Amino acid sequence: MSRGANPPRAESRTIDFSRGGPYFGALLLLALVAFWPTYLSRPLTVDTYTHLHAFTATLWMLMLVAQPLAIRTRRLTLHRLLGRSSYVLAPLVLTSMVLLAHSKTHGLSVAQNVEIYVPLSLSVLFSVSYALGIMTRRTVALHARFMVCTALTLIDPVVVRIMFWLNPTPTWRYQWFTFGLTDLVFVVFIWRERQARRGRAAFPTMLGVFVLAHAVLLLGIYKGPAWQAFVGWFVALPLT
Repeated sequence: MSRGANPPRAESRTIDFSRGGPYFGALLLLALVAFWPTYLSRPLTVDTYTHLHAFTATLWMLMLVAQPLAIRTRRLTLHRLLGRSSYVLAPLVLTSMVLLAHSKTHGLSVAQNVEIYVPLSLSVLFSVSYALGIMTRRTVALHARFMVCTALTLIDPVVVRIMFWLNPTPTWRYQWFTFGLTDLVFVVFIWRERQARRGRAAFPTMLGVFVLAHAVLLLGIYKGPAWQAFVGWFVALPLT
């Protein structure tokens, strides 16, 4: 094969994210299964903040399902409309995450509330992914990948609830598995796109960000005085 044939072969290793709708849909269905025991099966016993988060997160996943479908069917006007709607929806998702985390702190000591690191760190990861997606919206290869990263923040809350459903009294922290699974998805994407010419910097960058957030929890760094001081400040906020 001539040297001139190499670029198309390398480009063929780029993931076609316009085919991602079914995968986002599958993740959403898995979320419905995961949240059935504690939420969907008894919605009248759940607080308003949980409802808000469930509603906005579901809309976000539905948007991620619809966006690639709009691209594949060449409905570019719909694609742009959905993209503009994210300017409202993303802040609502973030707000719901923060309010839900804050609502769980009532009546607990600062030491007990240290555990809110997980939801707050996921809100930061979502925000970073979305912000980078918007900043690179004119570079399709990067924009699509950063938007995919917003969905990857759902892996931990979904999978960890299934694990608690199967075994509610674990002898080890389930985030060792759920965070590892999230990072493995990144590694697969990076390997799959190792010869791609466009956009391949997105996943290694976000893997580094996710690993840093995961390490803070798994290595117990979040238990330090700086985080406890932040928790004390956060709990005192009149949010919920």
